[in-house]
Amino acid sequence: MSNYNCYSTKIFTEVWDEVGKFVTDLNNSPFAGSITNETANKLYYLLYSKYGNNPIANQDENQFKMKVFGIIFEYGSTWEKRLEIQIKLRGLQEEDLTVANVNIHNHANNPSTEPYTASDNILSYIDDQNVNTSKRGKLEAYNVLWSMLEDITEPFLRKFEKCFKLLANPVKTILYPDVEE
Repeated sequence: MSNYNCYSTKIFTEVWDEVGKFVTDLNNSPFAGSITNETANKLYYLLYSKYGNNPIANQDENQFKMKVFGIIFEYGSTWEKRLEIQIKLRGLQEEDLTVANVNIHNHANNPSTEPYTASDNILSYIDDQNVNTSKRGKLEAYNVLWSMLEDITEPFLRKFEKCFKLLANPVKTILYPDVEE
């Protein structure tokens, strides 16, 4: 007879041993809709990889779940949007990165008509228009991209630390089979 979980509380994988249970519990909680199911799947595997064998900090499993789902409600949607932005940033092509700014200044001297001058497009029918365009060099463009890319997942995962015991000392008796020689 062996007892692998020798802690006084369950470990993460005993609460949610598969992603489907995690997503179902999240969707059935008061915090449903905080993040999409696709993002919830990713989050489950991230939590599993970081806290899978960690004992939870609550004797009450439901309170533990509400703590986790509360963190997802509070920070999950921002994390999800940041993931989306990071994917778009990583997908930018070099020509997208080198374009910097276009400054447009319109002036119209038409006494009989009132041309529209508040456009953000370059117009061909204005009396006077100054257009200033600029372009970044490759090094500057990649430097700008580098400064925008950041680790957004690890700070989010650290928010879940309070849901788990910091010092996980065994408190249950560990049973081993008697081995006779």
